[in-house]
Parts: sequence; structure tokens; C-alpha cells
Amino acid sequence: MSADSAFARHTRPELARLLRAMHLDVTYRAGRGDHLTLELPDGDGDGAAGAGEQVLDLVGGAGSSLFGHNHPALVEVARGCFDEQIPFNAQGSVRPGAAELARRLSETVGATTGADYVVTLGCTGADAVEAAVKHATVAHRRHLGALQEEFETLLRRVRRDGTADVPCASGPAAGRPCAEVLDEALDRIAALRRTDPVLVSLRNAFHGKTAAAGTLTHGGNVPEDLHVPGPRHRRLHDWTPDAVVTALDAELVQVHSVTPDADGVPHSAVLHLSPVAACFAEPIQGESGVHEVPAETLAALRELADRHGAALVFDEIQCGMGRTGTFLASEPSGVAADYYLLSKSLGGGLAKVSAMLVAEDRYVPEFGRHHTSTFADDDFSSRIATAALDLALSWRERITEVGTLLRDRLAEVAGRWPDAVAEVRGRGLLLGVEFRLPNPESGMLREVLDSESLGYLIAGRILHTHRIRVIPTLSAPATVRVQPSALLGPAEVDRVAAAFDEVAGLLSRGDYATLMEHLAVPPRGGWQPPQHVPLPRRDRPALSVAARPDGVPRVAFLANLDVPTTLWSMAPELAGWSDRQCTAALDRIQGELDPFEVVRHRITSEEGRTVEVVMIAVPFTAAQANAALRAGQGGWLRRSVLDGVELAVSLGAGVIGLGGHTSIVTNAARDVVENDVRVTSGNSLTAACAYDLLRLTLAEAGAGERRVGLVGGIGNIGAVMAELVAPHCESLVLVGRPGSGRRLSVVADRLGGLTDVSVADDLDALRDCPIVVSATNSSDPVIAPHHLGRDQKVLVCDLAVPGDVHPAVAGLSNVTLVSGGRIQLPGVQTPRFPGITLPPGILYSCLAETILLGFEPTTPSPSYGGLTSAGVLAARDLAVRHGFHPARIVSDDVSVRPWVDDQLSTAFEEDIR
Repeated sequence: MSADSAFARHTRPELARLLRAMHLDVTYRAGRGDHLTLELPDGDGDGAAGAGEQVLDLVGGAGSSLFGHNHPALVEVARGCFDEQIPFNAQGSVRPGAAELARRLSETVGATTGADYVVTLGCTGADAVEAAVKHATVAHRRHLGALQEEFETLLRRVRRDGTADVPCASGPAAGRPCAEVLDEALDRIAALRRTDPVLVSLRNAFHGKTAAAGTLTHGGNVPEDLHVPGPRHRRLHDWTPDAVVTALDAELVQVHSVTPDADGVPHSAVLHLSPVAACFAEPIQGESGVHEVPAETLAALRELADRHGAALVFDEIQCGMGRTGTFLASEPSGVAADYYLLSKSLGGGLAKVSAMLVAEDRYVPEFGRHHTSTFADDDFSSRIATAALDLALSWRERITEVGTLLRDRLAEVAGRWPDAVAEVRGRGLLLGVEFRLPNPESGMLREVLDSESLGYLIAGRILHTHRIRVIPTLSAPATVRVQPSALLGPAEVDRVAAAFDEVAGLLSRGDYATLMEHLAVPPRGGWQPPQHVPLPRRDRPALSVAARPDGVPRVAFLANLDVPTTLWSMAPELAGWSDRQCTAALDRIQGELDPFEVVRHRITSEEGRTVEVVMIAVPFTAAQANAALRAGQGGWLRRSVLDGVELAVSLGAGVIGLGGHTSIVTNAARDVVENDVRVTSGNSLTAACAYDLLRLTLAEAGAGERRVGLVGGIGNIGAVMAELVAPHCESLVLVGRPGSGRRLSVVADRLGGLTDVSVADDLDALRDCPIVVSATNSSDPVIAPHHLGRDQKVLVCDLAVPGDVHPAVAGLSNVTLVSGGRIQLPGVQTPRFPGITLPPGILYSCLAETILLGFEPTTPSPSYGGLTSAGVLAARDLAVRHGFHPARIVSDDVSVRPWVDDQLSTAFEEDIR
């Protein structure tokens, strides 16, 4: 199994599919300084060390590689640990490396704040956040416990001294007995101790993805059911100072204390207690798009924390350790926190290490005894982190200079392309470039270039065109992070600016074909379908369906892409792509796009009734559908169609039509379960068009010319066509692929009393048939010229989309190839439905049947589940009532004629009804 396939199956299936879709599914085999060595696929390159292309890395582990990859000084420390054979596992002993790192961190941060710190080491940033949550919770509980002890002692004292019933002489509880006041205070303290502490974080915060850290994180792009209930939490959406300071005043609990004066006279005073244990903030919010929290807001958070007796925690995991030019990103604000959290660059890009620094006067000594971790405090990580600390302190000026140059150059790009780049933000070497969402003409590209995908598409373009590595920020994917190492030089800054300038120019000009051309490369490895995430309809946000004062009913028609080049009409912006590029791009993004609205049109019947039809694309091709069915992935196909149904319902459609493979993969629409909406495959009207042509042809045929070959007789349309045609022909041969004989025989047995029926599993059996009908669900042609007779005239009626008949058949002089299942709209209506490449005013019958049902709100669907002859005739009658007539397309010639009505057929149809 290849690394790509193993990663997709056994490591991160959803991430693997996203990387594949955006052509970010690359492997790096080495890293040095600011560059990664690309592992070339399929044995490209000469195989020698360093043969792969060099990629400039602006991601650096989301800010972890401030010193580049494998910095020599840090590698030397790591090698020294191995050479000295220092123990990795020496828990329960004094760890010199951890002690030295903790001392150095306390001194470094204390140089700014004037405080001393106790340091708890861990392995990841989320470890540090969890430790902070735990420590703040413990400290809060200890504070309330100590207060309860104090009040219990006061209560015992007033009872011992005989002043329990003496009223307080002054203060808010003046006139009330001392014991009563203290009892009340103790009840409130006890109730507060039973209440879970409250943690506070800011709007758009990102503090990690573990349980408590995830509660503090404000990630709008994470499914709701991936959030595990954690501590009680309040989020501050309003950052204005006054709003921050007073945001939690409602949580304050007032208690009264009693203190005797020198004469023993009791006096009362008020205390304000709170369930708030800690307030968390990132001085620069990295994952939300690189937003700097204003100094005024940080100061207000300090006041809020003090107001509630809570700890103020600065999460500097990504923005600290010198990345912004000062060791702490919060330094310029002048605000000091009680806890500081560090990680990422602390490990120097080599070690997994984090640190929680707690001001010594707030630290709970027992915390370090009970909060332990197997892999924390190891000397290997600690020594590397100490060396990284030395580098960070010595490179602060360089970081400021390089960061200023880089930001200025990116700001120039933003100024040159203001319609493409919204803003450049950040400080030092923590920058973000926010792109504006483009507005392509086509609905398909609006779906591809949405807020969740834009940043990844840009990253793919920059990687494959400029060999520069970027990725979006996690919570704001339209913002591309730029987090290089301090090694970045002026030449690399020029490269970065040129890359962003090229992408911004493409977006500004609307040149999406070029922007996305890196997707048009065949993907490697196998593909795994996405897993369905349940979202019950009653849990969905209520969508307000726009009221239609004119009372025009709405129907929706779902259709997949029949062939890859449907992209040319579905997304005209990509019309310059080749067939191969279209195929590759659709294979690459398979499973990533949701169904989307393509176009809306109003259609009027001959009687003057009007319907609005909404076309919805279900983004898979016929070939992808057949491949998925063979691979046992029918559940994904069905779910994709059902998602399209949900969209149609949300748009207020009263009828939903399933075109192409959308009806096939839903078991002839049976899997679409709706009680207030009529559902149709539209296949009855398709069969009616073919029946109309065939019965006229058979009526005019002479003896020996009424032998019909039917391909696809076990399909929904093929089976009903056999039933309809059998009474009109001399003989009928049901032709299928090898191995289909038994199933075809079941159909033949049902028709035995109507005509001479035979079964064949070889398409050569068609050579004796002057009339051929084909209605398979194949994504490729099945009928070639050599399958048809050359010594007689042959009529071939192809009902399949995409077609069953090879294009070369149309060139045979004795063959008339009719594309069946087409309907002419009444009047001069010529709506354009992207992806439907029919002459103006002509629709596929399945779409026409959907529209016809919209004209008649009480008429049942004739095409839900298996087709019947009666349903086919009902669909035909429906079309007759509204002036929709069958269109026969032979090469480029279109002929429209009224539905056939003859006495023989009428008698037969009466028997069917």
C-alpha cells in the first residue's frame, strides 16, 4: 500500500481527501533552513540525496519553525543528548534540563513583568492550555475553600464571644445579627463552591482542540458534534473596553463579612465573589486570521479578571517566543498576565514541548505533585528548548527587520489588487493575507471558491507554480498564513511577494482557469468517500423561503454531470480546459463539493400556467457513479443526492425531479422519502417519447421489419419499454452484458404472451434487428458500428444520458440514430440550463416531467419507483394537456410532431389502463 493510500485509510481520511482535492497531497522528505525537499512522485528525479525540488516553507508547523528546519545549533544539542545517552525516562527524579529551562523562562518573562514564575512543562500547546484550565480551577476552588474556612472561624468566634445575636453597627448589614449575616454568607459561598467555575475567552479565539481547550476555541468551521462538552464558558463578542469590564457583572455574588473593632463592636462589609476562574486571550489571534487584540481590550481583560478575582491567561503559544519581534507578543500592550502559555517555537522545530508559567504568588504548590505527564520534563526536549530560547532572544531585532520588510511588500500587493486582497495583518513573522471571496459567474465555481476552500486553492497554486508552501489559518480559511523563519532573506521576500502578486492578479482578472489549473492533474492513490454527518432536518437552521406574491409554484431538478466536459457549460470560466483536464479535476475534487444551485427559469404551459424551475447540480459524473457503485460506495452517492434533495426542500420546491444517475443511485427515487413533496425520476415521460416514435415506426414497417432489439431491458426504462413495445413487434430480443441472461429471462417470461421474446448476452444479436432501443446506465458507449446490421436499414433510438451509442454509428449510411427522450417546450421558450447541450427550446424528458408536475399540484408522480405502462401513458397525457411534444433529434436535425394517436394503440392502451 502506498503512503498516500495508507495515510488516507489509516491516519486522517478526511484531511487526506481535502489535501487530494486541493492538490496539496505532497510529501516532503527533508528540511533544512527555510526549505523543504519535495518527494517527487513516481520515481521522478535521479534518486540522489537532494534530488527533489526545494520548497520555500512559510508554514513552519503553524509557527513552530521560527529557526527554520533542523537548525545546526539545535541539531547539535540533540546529538549531544544522544551522545551523552541522557535518560529520556527518568520520572520521579530531579530533572536538570527541565529545571534549567524553567528558571530561564521565569527570568525571561519576569524581565518584562517583574514577577517570578513556577513553570509546568508539557508536550503540546493544548497540554499547556489544559494545565492552565486545571490550575485556574484548582486555585479558584482553593480560594473559595479558604474563604469558607475564614467565615466558619468568624461564626465560631461570635458564638464563643456571645455576640452572635448582636446586630452589626455599620455597613451594608447594619442592624442584622452577626450570626445571621455570617450564616447567609456561608450558604452563598457553599453554593458557589458547588457551581462549576466559569472560563472566559474572546470571540474568534483558538486555544486548541482538546476538551477544555476546545471549549475556549471559537471555531466556526468545526462540526457542532465534534465539540465535547467542557467547562462552563462565556465568550466575549464585544471587545470594547467598557463592555469587556462589565460583561460578567451578573455573575458576581455579594456576601457580607463581619469584623469587630477594638471595642468588640461588630461592623459589616461587602465582598464580591464570582464563579469566574480565568480569562484567556491570545494577544494576536493566529488561527482566526491573524488579528491583533487591541491593547485597550487586553487592559480591560486585566480589569475584568481582577474584578472577579480570576487569573488572566495569555496564550502566547503561537505568537510568543519572539515571533513578533518581542519575546512576548503582549509586551507592547504593557499588560501583565498571571499565566503565560508557550509552545511551538519553544521546541525549536525539533522537540515537542510546552510551558505554562504561573506567577509565583498565584501558584498552587500541590499542583506540580498531582499534575503529571509521562513525557513531560524530559531533558532532551528541555535542552533543545533552552537552546531555542537563546536563539529567540538573540534574533529579536532580525525578526523585526525581516517581518517589517515582508509585511511592507505584501501590503504593496494588497494596494495593487484591492479587489482581491482585503488586508495584510500581523506583526513580525506572524502575518496573514486575507483574500476577498471572488464572485464567479457560474454557480459551480462559486461553490468551489467558497470561504472554506479559497485559501487551500491559493495554497495549491502557490505551491505548484512558485514552489512556496503556505496554508490558510484554521478558523478563517480565506486568510493565508505567512509564518516564515527568521532566516528569510530579501531574495526570498521578493519571491513571496511575486507569488502573492500573481495569485491576486488572477483573482482580480477572474482568470479562474489558470488559478485552478493545478487541480487538473490526475490524482494519485485510491479515493475514500466522505462519511455522512447526520444533520436532522429539525436541527437545521430555519431557512426563510422567499415568498412569491405571484403564486408561481417552484420545482427543483437534480442532475449529475453526465461527462467531464460538462464543466465547459457548467463553469464557462473553465472552457479552455481540455477533456483530460476536466476529468482530472473532477476526479481530484470528488466528494468535496456539496450540491449547488445552477440556474432558475420560469416555464409557461400552453394553457398559460407558469412554474419556476431550479436546477441543482449533484457534483459527480456518470463514470464516477458507476465506479463508486462497483466499489461498494453507493451509500456516498445516495447521500450526495439526498443532500441535493435537502437543498431543494429548503428552497421551497414542491416537486423534485431526479435526472441522470441521481435516480439510478437512489433506487429509482425510492430512497428519497418525502411526504410533502412529490418526487419523480422523469423516466415515464422518457419512455413515452420512445414509445411514441417506436409504435409509429412499427406501424409503418412491413413484414420481417418489426424485430426489435432492446439493450438495457433489466433497467427501469428498459423493462417498461419492453412491455410497451412487445404487442407491436413480431419479435423482441433482450440484449444485456455477459452474465445478465438470468435476469433478462425474468423480463422475457413476463412478455411471453405478447410476442416472440428471446434473450442474448452478446450485442452481436442486434445485427438481425431493424429497430434497436438502448437505455443502459453505462458511462461509456456500448453499441458500436460492428454490432449493427449492414444489409438493412436500421433505426436506433438512444435513450441514455450519456449516450449508449458510439458516435461512429451516426456515420453509417444505413442507420438512423435518434436521440430519444427529448421534449419541445410550447411557444418560443428557450431557457438555457448549463450542462444540457440540446437545441434551444428542447429539454430532456425527465426535466420536462418535473416541470409538468409543477403545473398540476394534485397530480401524482408517475415515475416514483419502478415504472409502469400506465404511468408512462399518464406522463404522456400530462404532456399533451400542456402542449409539451416529443422532439426527435437525428444528427443536427430536430423534428417535433404531436403525440401519435391511432385506433390500434388506443385499444391497447385502454387494456393497460
